[in-house]
Amino acid sequence: MHEELEFAKKLALESGKVMLKYFNKEVKSRYKSDLSIVTIADEEINRNVISSISAQFPDHSVLGEEESSDKKSDKVWLCDPIDGTWPYAKGIPVASFSLALVKQGVSQLGVVYDPFMKRLYSAVKGKGAFLNSKKILVSNLDTKHATVNMEWWPKAKYDIAATMHKFSIDTSAYVLHLGSVITASCLVASGQYEACVYAGTKGKSIDIAAIKVIVEEAGGKVTDLFGNEQRYIQDIKGAVVSNGVIHEKILEYTNGLGATKKICISSLASEFNSATRKVSS
Repeated sequence: MHEELEFAKKLALESGKVMLKYFNKEVKSRYKSDLSIVTIADEEINRNVISSISAQFPDHSVLGEEESSDKKSDKVWLCDPIDGTWPYAKGIPVASFSLALVKQGVSQLGVVYDPFMKRLYSAVKGKGAFLNSKKILVSNLDTKHATVNMEWWPKAKYDIAATMHKFSIDTSAYVLHLGSVITASCLVASGQYEACVYAGTKGKSIDIAAIKVIVEEAGGKVTDLFGNEQRYIQDIKGAVVSNGVIHEKILEYTNGLGATKKICISSLASEFNSATRKVSS
C-alpha cells in the first residue's frame, strides 16, 4: 500500500495547487440539481485525478464527484475534488481535496489536503493516521465540552439541523456549521473537534470514504446516522464521525431520523424556551 499512499499524497498536493490557482478569482461555475455549486477547478482536478490513476493503476476504477471511470474493478478510488465548493466559490478558504482507495466497499487508504492551511492528512488501514507525517489522535472530551460540526442543506434527505440543535440544547455541546464535512472531520481526527454529523446520501460516499479510515485510524468512529457500517461504493445514509466517546450519545438523537421524518421547528422552539426557563429559575 506504500506505492498507493505516496501516489495519493502527490496527487493531493497537485490538486491543492489547482485549488489555489483559481481561488478568489472570477471562475466559471454552475449549479447542480441539488443546488450545490461546481466550479472549473472541481472539473479540472477531477479530470486530472482520472488521467493520473488510469496511467498509474490502469485496472482501478475511479468514482469522482464530477466524472468517473468504471473499470469493473474491486479497487475503486473515490475522489471529491473540492469539498466545500460553496465557500470556496465565495472566496472563503474552507475547502479540501479528498481521495480514498476502497476495496470491495471498504476504505483502505485515505488522503485529504487542505491547501489553505497546508494540512495533509493521510491514513492506511491498520497503520495509524497522520497530519503532515506526524501521528494524530482524536480527543477524549465528552458532550459537555464538545465541539460538533454539522453539514446540512435544504435538499438533504435527513433534517439533521433541527436534530443537532436539540442535541446542543440538551447537552451543552457547541454545534457549528463549517461548510466542509471533510475539513471538519479531519479536525475530529486531529482532536480539535469531537464530532461531525453529515446529512449526505445519494452520491455522497465520496465525502466519507477517506474520512472513514483517517478518523478511525486516529482512534475515532465513523458510522451512518443510525450506527451502521457502510460500503463506500454505493449511496450512504449520512454519517456520524466522532472521537468515539460521544458517538452513542449522538446516535440517540440521529436514530430518530427517517427518510421523510423531520423535527418540527415549533417543537424545537418549545424545547429551547423550556430550557431557557429552567436556567432562569
